[in-house]
Amino acid sequence: MTKQFAMVVVILVVAFGAIFGGKFYADHQAAVAAAHRSFPPTTVSTAVAHEEPWSSQVSVVGSLEAVNGTEVTAQIAGNVTQVAFRSGAHVRKGDLLVRLDDSSQLALLHADQAKLQLARATLARAQKLYAAHAGSQSDLQTAEATSGAAQAAVEGDQATLKKLDIAAPFGGVLGIREVSLGQYVSPGTAVVNLQSYDPLLLDFSLPQSNVSEIAVGQNVTFTVNAYPDKSFKGRVTAIGSQVDPATRNIALQATLANPDALLRPGMYGNAELAVGQARHGVVVPNTAITYNTFGDNVYVVTAGADHALVAHERVVRVLDQRDGSALIASGVKAGDTVVTAGQNKLRDGAQVSVDNSVQP
Repeated sequence: MTKQFAMVVVILVVAFGAIFGGKFYADHQAAVAAAHRSFPPTTVSTAVAHEEPWSSQVSVVGSLEAVNGTEVTAQIAGNVTQVAFRSGAHVRKGDLLVRLDDSSQLALLHADQAKLQLARATLARAQKLYAAHAGSQSDLQTAEATSGAAQAAVEGDQATLKKLDIAAPFGGVLGIREVSLGQYVSPGTAVVNLQSYDPLLLDFSLPQSNVSEIAVGQNVTFTVNAYPDKSFKGRVTAIGSQVDPATRNIALQATLANPDALLRPGMYGNAELAVGQARHGVVVPNTAITYNTFGDNVYVVTAGADHALVAHERVVRVLDQRDGSALIASGVKAGDTVVTAGQNKLRDGAQVSVDNSVQP
């Protein structure tokens, strides 16, 4: 029995040794083959990191208003006898917009002009009589006062007639008309909105912590969702005289050129203002950075010993991002070639081929 048991044990040891030995040998051979196997290069897109000044940007919401913009209203009550404009039309300063009924005022003007003519004739006679010592000084003074009052009455009539002709106070673009022929309007009745489009004012505010970093003349970039691929440039032209005690913000106003009339008063959008001293650093495209919880990294492409291109993973520290670019504090230096597309298929030390015909 002892010999038989020993024989069984020997047979089992040999069998298991053969099994595990064969497995180890197969794994070893597979590892050797994998070590000598050459993977095809991964196709990637690249860009060259470069150094440039980088100004800190503050981004806030801003709104536009016209340098000149108003609701044109009637100053005197009356019936509309003429509408001399089209909605949405461009007008110049002084162009007639609406005329109110002026028949009564014209009749009054004619009457006052007749009185003025008589007063002037009376004054002329009084002056001649006074010069010939045939009239008193009081008669002359009375005639002068009467003539002056008559002149003032005529000027008042003319001023009233001018107000009955409602004209554009400045050049600009009209809105939709709000009166019709025959309509009776009272003082303050809206006639039409008038806005000038070029330039426009951009109103926004910044926290009081930025007061030391703002100044008149700083560049401002304004974007609106109506034109997502376009930005509008301007400059700060005014800074508020105090910090708002309720919000602790200070108001700023910038002036934007709008020659193509793309923007409209009342629009709101994103205003970006460069503040503080410009920093110098290495800039790479945003797409070159792989973000994860263990740290951000990029792949830098270098030439290997056999002149093959190899991608090496580098950990980087990102300081700031904007407009599709990122400012890097460490991990990449100016002149390095970084991978901007295809890095999801890479590993450290992988061979790559570069194809920049299609950029991300």
